[in-house]
Amino acid sequence: MAKNNDKTQRYYPGIKTACLAMLALLFLLVCVLLQGDGGESLGGGDAAAGAGEHGFYYENLALMPGVEVTADSVENDSFLPQLAADGKKNAGAGRWSSANEAGAPEHWLQFSFPQEQSFAFVSLYWERLNVLGFVIEVSRDGEHWTQAALWEGTPETNEQHVVLDNPAQGRFLRLRTTAVSDTEENQYLYYQNVSLLEMEVYAQAPVSWCLQVPEIRTAEAGSRFLPLPEAPAGYEIRLLGSDYEEIIDEDGTVYPTLEEKVVTVGYRISQGDKYEDSPSYYVTVPPSVFTDNPESPADNAEASVDNSEAFVVNDRPRLSPEVSEWKGGTGFFSPGDAKRIVMQADREAELRQPALDLQESWKKLSGEELTVVSGEEASLQTGDIYLGFAGKEMGLKEEGYWLDIRPGTMVLRAEKLQGLIWATVTAADLLENAGEGIPCGTIRDYPRYSVRGFHIDIGRRMVSLETLKQIVLTLSEHKMNNLGVHLNDNEILSTSGKNDSISNAFTAYAGFRLESGLKNSRGEGITSQDGSLTREEWKELTRFAAEKGVQVIPEIDTPAHSLALTRIFPEYALADEPDNVDQLDLGKKGTVDLVQKLWKEYLEGEDPVFEAGGLVHIGMDEYFADGEDYRSFANDMISMIQESGRTVRMWGSLSRLPGRTQVASENVQMQIWNMEWADPQDMYGEGFTIINSLNSSLYIIPGGGYDRLDLEALKQWEPNLFAAGTQAEMLPAYSGRMAGAVYCLWNDTIGSLDTGVTEEGILERFLEPLPLLSGKLW
Repeated sequence: MAKNNDKTQRYYPGIKTACLAMLALLFLLVCVLLQGDGGESLGGGDAAAGAGEHGFYYENLALMPGVEVTADSVENDSFLPQLAADGKKNAGAGRWSSANEAGAPEHWLQFSFPQEQSFAFVSLYWERLNVLGFVIEVSRDGEHWTQAALWEGTPETNEQHVVLDNPAQGRFLRLRTTAVSDTEENQYLYYQNVSLLEMEVYAQAPVSWCLQVPEIRTAEAGSRFLPLPEAPAGYEIRLLGSDYEEIIDEDGTVYPTLEEKVVTVGYRISQGDKYEDSPSYYVTVPPSVFTDNPESPADNAEASVDNSEAFVVNDRPRLSPEVSEWKGGTGFFSPGDAKRIVMQADREAELRQPALDLQESWKKLSGEELTVVSGEEASLQTGDIYLGFAGKEMGLKEEGYWLDIRPGTMVLRAEKLQGLIWATVTAADLLENAGEGIPCGTIRDYPRYSVRGFHIDIGRRMVSLETLKQIVLTLSEHKMNNLGVHLNDNEILSTSGKNDSISNAFTAYAGFRLESGLKNSRGEGITSQDGSLTREEWKELTRFAAEKGVQVIPEIDTPAHSLALTRIFPEYALADEPDNVDQLDLGKKGTVDLVQKLWKEYLEGEDPVFEAGGLVHIGMDEYFADGEDYRSFANDMISMIQESGRTVRMWGSLSRLPGRTQVASENVQMQIWNMEWADPQDMYGEGFTIINSLNSSLYIIPGGGYDRLDLEALKQWEPNLFAAGTQAEMLPAYSGRMAGAVYCLWNDTIGSLDTGVTEEGILERFLEPLPLLSGKLW
């Protein structure tokens, strides 16, 4: 069944609200009646969820003439209640802050209207997340109050939208807090007051919050689909996506499932050139009812199941990451009985490497060497393990797979080669944990996020090719599909002890770890002499990783972190002060040409160093010079990479480098590492595909301030949640542009900061959080 208002909490990207099922139909009616003739007549603006330059307009009643805003108290005269209703809600704007009184969590902010109003929707913009509970109340006379909404717990994000339990009538509306945090975290113990940047009040909820999502339906032919909700008259609606496209596709197709699954979906409501995107709705997808059609791949789910009471159905195997769907069978597949790996007869060339990898794993774990042959599934013998491709009707997409375990055979299917690689990884994992045997049953498995990875800095500290391959193997074992390699960097100049002069700063340690022919007029090159990879070694690493299902993403970081370039080409350095000599001066003629000349070494040729059609990282973090120059440079680099047929990834820095130039965002991936340098919601709104690499939760600096990831904190972490200190934002998991997460290891502790961390220490820190993170991302 579909879950929307039905006893569930409603979410918007970065927002959490409560709605009640018994009022859902009434609420929908109210929304429709209040919409008027069109989006333009209702106006637009950022005031409502999903609004913006393209959104529908909803009048913020708090900004009406004659509205009086009062509060029970203020921290001081700089934080008056009127500042929470001035139309400014960005960080740093004016705000209301109550008195800071320990043990006195109840505070209120009140709106008094000249005439009676109807209230249906409230938006809150918290300055910090120390509130643990509040109520919204409405009154006709300012003395007798009726509760319109109740919130218990900490808001997930600073931006919170609340649908009132009932559209309420009155002249007065107030927010009254009931509890605040007294934890030492973020110094909340010492700030027991309530702080609100803005509070907005609406007579109607956004159209996209009024949807009634239908239940899953079955067509006459037996296929399943999710119908679109009914849109109000004059509006159009389409499904934007789901967090599991292997269950609910973007066209509403619902694929065969083994278990009941809850899927997050989102919609776009439009009228002419205006639109708004919905909060997340939750749809419960029941398990498929399989037919007796022998052509249906789902039939195999029943093959190993005996419903006799004499047999015990096998429990879900404990694997890392956990499989998405499981239907238990009875009995076991005995590893000692395995004889052959059978490749689908007409696809041997594609399947040979996964087959050989499975053969190697099987011998290592069981001692049995299996024969690799080609053949048909219909001709399998006892002891056969079959690798083959599945049709699109199974909905396995790019990385999903189907694994059917029977007492005598195992069948592995996937739509794409990547999925079959993950199927063999699971088969090896099952073997490693086999005990008395591999439990019979059927697995349907797939990821939630498309980007799941690790990023390592070898620019500051070289890491051997063997260690990089070991990282690849370990990532593959956990179905992590990205390895970013930061190829160049240098000592942090401000702590190097060499920033007493510009000339001395140029002598700080810097590394460029990939063979390059780029040289200055004196014949000096940029490639590190104390450790680097040859072009052929890089290609070897890339090919090796691809066979294991891992994409290697090379990063050449410019225009900052570029001392390896600027000390060889000082004429292009931003050498206005010692701490900036590792930055390229993008305002100088020839700087962009120099960087692009370097990149073309690796992008061009019949057998390019960087994989044709692949993904590359252009750096772009922590630049301290002109924002317009930076933005123009970003566009030059993006254009060059995309023209080469590759995809661009870059660090987020645009919030700290404002300018008139709009940076191209289509098919550009942005790694968010710091919310001040790049605001996640703003970057998502500009059209970038977002990857979570937030330093507060996903950075490792061996021997430094982030020595190891906090495993306890990661248990509460979600890939689409961006939280740092008192600030938190959430992006919609149903969107393909919320791509996933990559945790990072930075070797900052070199030179004057050296703590003696070894390669083994690096591997140890890489391994610690991997099972937890892979489970969150898969």
